[in-house]
Amino acid sequence: MASAIGDQLIDLCSSAKTLVLAAPYIKADALTRLLDVTQSDASIHCITRWNPQDLISGASDIESRTLVLQSGGQFLLHPSLHAKYYRIDHTVLLGSANLTLSALGWRPQPNLEILCGAGADFNADEFENELLSDSREISDKEFSCWKAVVETNHPSHDDSNLYPRLDDWRPKTRDPRHVFMSYQGRNNQIASFDEQEAVRVDLRALLIPPSFTDEEIHAWMSTCLLAAPFTNSVIKFLDNADLTASYQSLASKYGLGLTEARRDMETVQNWLAYFSTGHIQ
Repeated sequence: MASAIGDQLIDLCSSAKTLVLAAPYIKADALTRLLDVTQSDASIHCITRWNPQDLISGASDIESRTLVLQSGGQFLLHPSLHAKYYRIDHTVLLGSANLTLSALGWRPQPNLEILCGAGADFNADEFENELLSDSREISDKEFSCWKAVVETNHPSHDDSNLYPRLDDWRPKTRDPRHVFMSYQGRNNQIASFDEQEAVRVDLRALLIPPSFTDEEIHAWMSTCLLAAPFTNSVIKFLDNADLTASYQSLASKYGLGLTEARRDMETVQNWLAYFSTGHIQ
């Protein structure tokens, strides 16, 4: 019987000086097996995708960040990550396997998965540079918001239809406090009709479960915001001192007019500042 994919990774990791582990779903038990055999002075970069649905359902484990940091590594989020990419020193493996026990063959009846060496036509350096440049580290303060969502245990979370779909979402409500007000049935206290409509759009996207407390709403909204690819782009562009160039880059990337890009970027900034996740200094 062929050895498990995970056993092959362990063999590579045991003597490696550099590890780049990128997968949408990462489970703590599988990650631990790799980190336990990795040399203490190895350079570790772990990239994954988080959203409320994946963490609450258990597809990914929030503990992965702590494990990587305790190993002296770098833990990054990429909200649009779908690739499974593993580079151990000069060996590059691509395929279908997430970093989970089932995917790596460490379950009695594992998934049918593949990880293959990259072909000559695959530019690993180019891909990895794009992967790392579009990923971001998260602060301890932001991490506490993710933990709050995971620790909120409501029966409604068992319904997959109640999870937000964030791939194309950009917040429309200029003042995020209005989302709280509308959720609580106080939509008539929002003076602007345009803002009332914006709130309705955002509530349809966020799908905040019913009967949440203010603290739970805060955690849910902030993690949805930070899981959205558009927000990730805004955070990256905020490092650019030339705001006009930032608006132009955002407009080009998402097919927006310049005025719309500027407005949406300002709206995201409003939300980031309100939730105070450490991205706005």
